[in-house]
Amino acid sequence: MRSHPSPPDGTTDAADSRQPLVSRRAPPYPGCMSESPEVEIVDAAEQGRFELRVGGELVSFVDYADHDGRRAFPHTQTYPEFGGRGYGTQVVRAALDEAVAAGRSVVPSCPFVRAVVQQHPAEYGALVA
Repeated sequence: MRSHPSPPDGTTDAADSRQPLVSRRAPPYPGCMSESPEVEIVDAAEQGRFELRVGGELVSFVDYADHDGRRAFPHTQTYPEFGGRGYGTQVVRAALDEAVAAGRSVVPSCPFVRAVVQQHPAEYGALVA
């Protein structure tokens, strides 16, 4: 398993007993010699982010902060070795879907989150505060 540095705020990426929002098999990736690993997306509320894990390994996350009924998304990250596989989009869409379900408006201050909202205006356009 690869090890990634902790985010600047000192939090860790250790998995815990949170229930995944999404759990499914990942598409095969270059160099994969076995069955596709399991993809899980969880709301790591104590760290203020949604996390996407593949086979238990943190691959991508989107940070959030809640204020006055709105959810701001200031940052998204996918570790470089996992780039180009759609993991960033998956974790952002899961986070936006959760905002829809909770009836929250969103502040997409992260350019990547803003791009996902713009690419899917029917689902997320009305959420933007």
